[in-house]
Amino acid sequence: MEPPQLVQSGKLHTSLTVDIDGSLLPFDKFRKAQEELANILHEVDQRLSEKKRPSVNWVVSSVTSGSVHLTIEGVTTDRVAMAAIAEVVTTVETGIATLEEYPKRPPFFSDRALESARCLAGLIGEDILTIQVGANSKKVNLTQHLVANVDELIGAHYKSFGSVEGVLKAIDLSRKPLFRIYDLLTGKGVKCHFMPENIDSVKDALGKRVSVYGLIRSREDGQKVSVEVEEMEVFPSEIELPRIKDIIGILGGED
Repeated sequence: MEPPQLVQSGKLHTSLTVDIDGSLLPFDKFRKAQEELANILHEVDQRLSEKKRPSVNWVVSSVTSGSVHLTIEGVTTDRVAMAAIAEVVTTVETGIATLEEYPKRPPFFSDRALESARCLAGLIGEDILTIQVGANSKKVNLTQHLVANVDELIGAHYKSFGSVEGVLKAIDLSRKPLFRIYDLLTGKGVKCHFMPENIDSVKDALGKRVSVYGLIRSREDGQKVSVEVEEMEVFPSEIELPRIKDIIGILGGED
């Protein structure tokens, strides 16, 4: 895989900033945001260097109040060049953007880096409205999509082909098209990714009980996380089912 582009507008970026917007930021969440961002930078740095150079030293270069802006910057040394730091920053920036869009592991992101990205996005709540991460003016807005995508990546270690049944709900076309089906007994949902050309049949099945077949990703405990849908069968509703007397008539039980 080709390395990310390091030069933006003729400048190498050697720092990454997290912007946190909220009415009141608890100190423990501020410290957590700093730790998770540092973890991601450190993990990606190790993967990129393959221990061919010393790890980059990261320092907090600035903190501003109001909406908190926390910037972590790599320090150049005789053995760590500015270009190496910029490569780490750009890889982290593009990797987080990928995680926000798709359940796809970015290059050089370890499981620990994925978990830290998830924890960073998971800080959003009542006291934190938004979190953005980026270099220079380019920022990625973190949402629960990132949390769900990381859950799918590191929570679903087992793959197999099979079927899942449930009620089709919650069609989402904002990114890769998907819908969720929910088990009638447990109430647990499974994300189902489908091809865009099948949107009409998916819409027609909204609110109905369906069976989908495809590649299933599951957790160690057997909980199904997602399905890459290849086939879908829609079960008839109760009002569409034949009555007993109709069945008897079909079987020739009446004169």
